[in-house]
Amino acid sequence: MLKRLLLLALALALVLPAAAAPPAKKKKRPAQPGPKAKQELVKPEPKSKEDILKTVQRPVPPKEGLLGRVLNAITIDTRYGPIIPFPVADSSKDLGPSVGIMPVIALKKKSSGDIKSVIVPSFSYNDNLRTTMTYRQYIFPDDKRYFILRASRSERVERELMAYYYTPQLGGSDFRLSMEARHWVNGKPSFYGYGINSQRGDKANYSLQMTGEEIIADVPLIKHLYFNFNHSYFDKRIGPGPVTTVSQVREQFPADYAVASDMRTFHTNRLSLVYDDTDHPFLPKIGTYASASVLYSNKALGSDYEYRTYTLQMKHYYNYKEEGRYVTAAHYLLQFQRGDALPFYAMPQLGESTGLRMTGDGRFTDRGKFVFTIEERITLSKTPFYKFISETEIAPFLDVGTVFSKVSGFRASDLKYAPGVSARLVIRPQLVATIDLAYGSEGTNAIIKIGYPF
Repeated sequence: MLKRLLLLALALALVLPAAAAPPAKKKKRPAQPGPKAKQELVKPEPKSKEDILKTVQRPVPPKEGLLGRVLNAITIDTRYGPIIPFPVADSSKDLGPSVGIMPVIALKKKSSGDIKSVIVPSFSYNDNLRTTMTYRQYIFPDDKRYFILRASRSERVERELMAYYYTPQLGGSDFRLSMEARHWVNGKPSFYGYGINSQRGDKANYSLQMTGEEIIADVPLIKHLYFNFNHSYFDKRIGPGPVTTVSQVREQFPADYAVASDMRTFHTNRLSLVYDDTDHPFLPKIGTYASASVLYSNKALGSDYEYRTYTLQMKHYYNYKEEGRYVTAAHYLLQFQRGDALPFYAMPQLGESTGLRMTGDGRFTDRGKFVFTIEERITLSKTPFYKFISETEIAPFLDVGTVFSKVSGFRASDLKYAPGVSARLVIRPQLVATIDLAYGSEGTNAIIKIGYPF
């Protein structure tokens, strides 16, 4: 598996210097945000039919670099539309590397030739999960609305069934609405104990099972200002994880496992005030996104716990001379909880996907957390491919973060620092493939994944 990672790194090193015309000056365009409440923890779904279809539409071929020739070489044209057999790879400190293949298949309407659906199956292998088969389908009733269906099953532990619906103009208004139903068993996370002084040697793997639904609505107030409402109802519990090279939570933390392994109901509602003038919902180059939110859970509404979660967040993107080549990206997050004692999986966590890339997921857990990240995203080259642009990018970064039991307990001396560098392939308008190399007091971490950290 290490050999595959080295080959992937070598391939990326060959691609990065591929020359193309320098990036053209890019004008700022109005923000078009979709539902934002889930962005900290998961990659958001595409926000329009056009965003999804741009990955399967071939343009008149422009002058191509090495990357464009490679991408065109793997594309299979059929009378129903192109099939693009993308190779896929990812890696994390928790599960290790995974490799596989993910063909993208477009289906057209016979009458008009418009694409009515996109099917994206995948097959991958990981030493801990073994083989994983995933089926994804995007369905377009019209140019605005769409459905996403996803089903996944691993040989060991992981499962997923998901149905998602999104409309940007409910009833012809500017009211944006998304709805999701999901059953998910995730075997990636680990638990190390509570607080910033928890020990790496206490790492224990577990699986998190959650079943329920979520509804997110965005209501525009004035220019760039939105009111966001997020309702969710999930039953959650933990179980044995797939990783056999470390302890399990039921062995390392039996008291916490006894509480967390019982099925619990979480009925939460989050109210957010959002300012957003960024130029893109999830691949921004300029602008500011800021939000203030409160999430509340009440036993009177069917939840097993009574608590509040307060979050202040800001993301800022400074585009040097608005040319797009140098983008300074900064992220600030302050989050804390008040109320009942919760199972550890429902508390704020700081780790690989939540602000500190040198660690695994769930490395630090407590009632509150602070995160600051700054990156300098430098575009090295651009290559036209289909009706989107492929960019190679390098980004030195610094992650800073800590957790605390209460806001007054925040100490600058508890901050963890993790510098590193990212190499990325950005396929606009919707996809980023990333290799992150981070290091610090928790050791080093190499991450291969899809998406920006913020």
